[in-house]
Amino acid sequence: MSSTQGSIETQEAINRFADALRQRIGTDRFRLWFTHGVRFDVEPGDDETESLVLYVSGPFAADRIAKNFTTDLRASAIAAIGDHGRFRLDVAKQAEQPALLLDADDDEEAQDHDQRDNRFDDEEASFGNRHEPESRSESNGPKKSRNSSSFRRNGLSNSKRPGAGKLSSLLAESSLTNREENQEASSRSGESRSSRSTQSSRDAGSPSGGPTRDRRASSRDEANSQPLPPLPESHPTAGRTLESFITGPCNEFAFSAAAMAISTPEVATPLFLHGPTGTGKSHLLHAVAEEFRRRRRMRRVVLLTAEQFTNDFVGSVNSTGLPAFRRRYREVDALLIDDVHFLAAKTATLREALYTLETLAAAGKPLVFTANLPPADIRGLTGEVAGRMASGLVCPLTNLDAETRLALLKRMVKTRCVLDCEEELLVEVSESVGGDARAVTGVANLIGMLQRMFRREPTIEEIRRFGGDLLRNTRSAPSLRSIERAVCDTFGLEGDGLRGKAQTKRVSEPRTLAMYLARQHTGSAFTEIAQHFGRRSHSGAIAAQQKVEAWLTSGKAIGGGDGAMSAQDAITRVEARLRVG
Repeated sequence: MSSTQGSIETQEAINRFADALRQRIGTDRFRLWFTHGVRFDVEPGDDETESLVLYVSGPFAADRIAKNFTTDLRASAIAAIGDHGRFRLDVAKQAEQPALLLDADDDEEAQDHDQRDNRFDDEEASFGNRHEPESRSESNGPKKSRNSSSFRRNGLSNSKRPGAGKLSSLLAESSLTNREENQEASSRSGESRSSRSTQSSRDAGSPSGGPTRDRRASSRDEANSQPLPPLPESHPTAGRTLESFITGPCNEFAFSAAAMAISTPEVATPLFLHGPTGTGKSHLLHAVAEEFRRRRRMRRVVLLTAEQFTNDFVGSVNSTGLPAFRRRYREVDALLIDDVHFLAAKTATLREALYTLETLAAAGKPLVFTANLPPADIRGLTGEVAGRMASGLVCPLTNLDAETRLALLKRMVKTRCVLDCEEELLVEVSESVGGDARAVTGVANLIGMLQRMFRREPTIEEIRRFGGDLLRNTRSAPSLRSIERAVCDTFGLEGDGLRGKAQTKRVSEPRTLAMYLARQHTGSAFTEIAQHFGRRSHSGAIAAQQKVEAWLTSGKAIGGGDGAMSAQDAITRVEARLRVG
């Protein structure tokens, strides 16, 4: 947001208007709609009234602002400049590009061009009179027809031509005139020599220059006729291929689904990969994009994060408008979006994303997504978007198991270290690292650095000394508060809903499950657990453990309404939320 330079009263009125508008619509919406491409000013009226003018960058943004914020803008204008305050939306004028040539010089340029053409015609006639009729017919005839045809193509004549105001016209005329002057000079020199020189100049003029110009023209035509290149990717795909992806029990199902999406994208997509950080979701996403380009010969494969999609949407609303944005994302061969949980609770972006996904799905285009949770468990994701993303394959990826961690560590040490490591050392290190692949990569870099520092293979004590933070468990143990929050998110309850005295099935059964999970995942005593969840004694926590064990045996559904699910399913979803934090 900016304002014009004016008096102190004008600046104060603009500041009051901005503060009032920010309070009415909220800081986030104000930052989204009124900080980029919008300028405020105060304009006095005829009847001693003032109006607040909003200069907007484009007509589309002006229409959206008028549609959504008219009442708020009117109220903010009254608060800023009084009861008679008004506001007005104007589209800011774009700076016009100055003309290439001044109007005063156009006539002189055209006259110089006419005089030069007339001089060329006179010289051609004088040179032609010096030689026999055959030579005149070979030299003057084609030149006159070439000049006349070129002027006819450019809409020009010797008597009257418009001013040279366009760059394309200037370049075309300049290149044409230079080519004619060169050809005329070579013709004059050839005519003054013997017939042998004349013949050689003809041979040099036709076969050598013609094919070169034809090749250049054809290359330009091919470049202009080629479609637009694919959008740039958010991250490079170097190294992230299917061949470099290490499979194991933790990701074998997702890897098979990705391979199926590559071979039969019309059947196996939308593909949705979910799991905690460091399980290989982004690696698989980039590998699928690379295979789409290499094996499926898709040219417009768009891979980006949900944050980039949101920023592009907001920027399009405030500048060029939605038609260009929709062409950019709906006229593609494949769309791959990373971290779609970032779209949660963004109403306008979710609506546009839904229409984009519907368009691509109807056209049979492949869709691939990644997130930290399944679509149904992402709060703030609308039912339509979640349903569309889950309509294909939903594949989980879990923390790396011991076998996969060891294989990944061996691969990293082989590619990033200068010396080989003993098998026993790598086994001991992999057992100390958590299930995050990024931590495994950090340990491999640490080993390579220690090899360069000590000029030998480091010991396990030296690795623990310099990389103790990496070797310790990278994920902290869940707390009572985190378990309570995960259970509330799973069943759609308020943040402190489990601590109340409500005894309805919708609240009491999730509370019982939360006390059971607190006993399983924390070192808290029964008394501490019971007090945290509002129970009077430890007997309530003991009874909760016994109830949940019975639910798991019988497969009983817990919760109420649409959020009801089996006890085992509920535990799986809560533990997944605990893993992603």
